[in-house]
Amino acid sequence: MASESFDFEEVTRVTAGTIGEPGKRQFYLQLRAAGTLVSLALEKDQLRTLTERLQEVFSRVPVPPSGPLPDMALEEPVAAIWRVGFMTLTYSQEEKAFEVSLVELVDEGEEPATGHFQASLPQMQALATHAAGIITAGRPPCPMCGGPIDHDGGVCPRLNGHH
Repeated sequence: MASESFDFEEVTRVTAGTIGEPGKRQFYLQLRAAGTLVSLALEKDQLRTLTERLQEVFSRVPVPPSGPLPDMALEEPVAAIWRVGFMTLTYSQEEKAFEVSLVELVDEGEEPATGHFQASLPQMQALATHAAGIITAGRPPCPMCGGPIDHDGGVCPRLNGHH
């Protein structure tokens, strides 16, 4: 069964969050537009990359100082309509707005759902700040391999003789 696609010209809220304990957390991107709430599952690395790209944009364009963060908690119910496979991010200096396109992660041969939304510069500033906190709240990285320090209860792959 095909997943639901969406296209939001303007979101009233964009946030990210997790459910679960560090090491077993599930990551979500959540959007609200015109009374509709959409939750999407994504990987920690995808959220990290999105945050880094946003920070890169903020370093290159004039950005007003960000105010206090609005409430960035996930809204209930958190039920992902699909898992993000990849995303693109563009910024319009003229409109001072971001455009984000998302494509569902599907098995080969299946037709993915797509998502699209536009968000303001302050909304994406808040998302980047909030997401950076979420990412650092997890398990610390292993100094040898960069993976999570616990290695799912095992030992660092660098200690098994393979580099």
